[in-house]
Amino acid sequence: KIAIVGGTHGNEYTGVWCIKSIEKQRELLAYPSLDLHTLLANPVAYMQNKRFVDVDLNREFSVEKLKRALSSLPHEAVRAREIEAILGPKITNSNIEEDPLTDVVIDLHTTTTNMGISLIIPEGDALMSAAAAYYGYENVQCLMHALPQRKDRQNLSSCGRHGFTIEVGPVPQGVIRHDVVEKTEAAMHSLLEFLHLRNLDMVPCYRSAPAVRPGELSGKISWSNDATNPNFPAVMIHKSLQDRDFYPLRVGDPLFVGLDGNVITYDGSHGDEVHLIFVNEGGYY
Repeated sequence: KIAIVGGTHGNEYTGVWCIKSIEKQRELLAYPSLDLHTLLANPVAYMQNKRFVDVDLNREFSVEKLKRALSSLPHEAVRAREIEAILGPKITNSNIEEDPLTDVVIDLHTTTTNMGISLIIPEGDALMSAAAAYYGYENVQCLMHALPQRKDRQNLSSCGRHGFTIEVGPVPQGVIRHDVVEKTEAAMHSLLEFLHLRNLDMVPCYRSAPAVRPGELSGKISWSNDATNPNFPAVMIHKSLQDRDFYPLRVGDPLFVGLDGNVITYDGSHGDEVHLIFVNEGGYY
């Protein structure tokens, strides 16, 4: 059983387009061994063209958060309970990990940053690692969630036995671009093809590519905010970093520019050399 999810962030319209397209052309899909379902994750935020109503839905799926008392929860926390009941469960009342109703959850996302096609899979999930390797497109990046325990993962795709997130950019929020839809669908159909062939014991042999840049997420580089508006940055990303996702940043390299035009350099707080992702992401303002 496969669930394809769009609209986890309500203003990321590409995923919503893709699940609507699947429903429109379901009879043409060539994966008879798969039980395919679609889910619009955050309908309220989608109708409002907002990333979320109260809090980020894609941070609400750890077992710790799912077990919170129901009183006065934000909208996305309540919706996470509903989604977990549809796709999961992640855990039983007796704290025993439960077999979920869904074998694979595919969550479709976009970013305003120049991430290209990025496949995000859980650490230690051999099946999803093989699925990512099967795509094998030269301009694809593969990232791993560094949380081996499913119960600790906060993302929506962790509701299933296996989770797979497709992230494509750049595209503005609330915008549908044909080329971004095509890239998303290509990655999605590659995964579905892999799962279908696996069910038929027909997955071809291949060599997994070694990690090009091994490492782990060391943290977030935050900027200061305007004193009168916490949503407005007090500094901007230096032009040398814009659209340079996955490129290295070294101590002394330009990082921010202030209102006075002064350049703030990277101080090495996360290591002498780091690789940046989600550079100047609009959803993080």
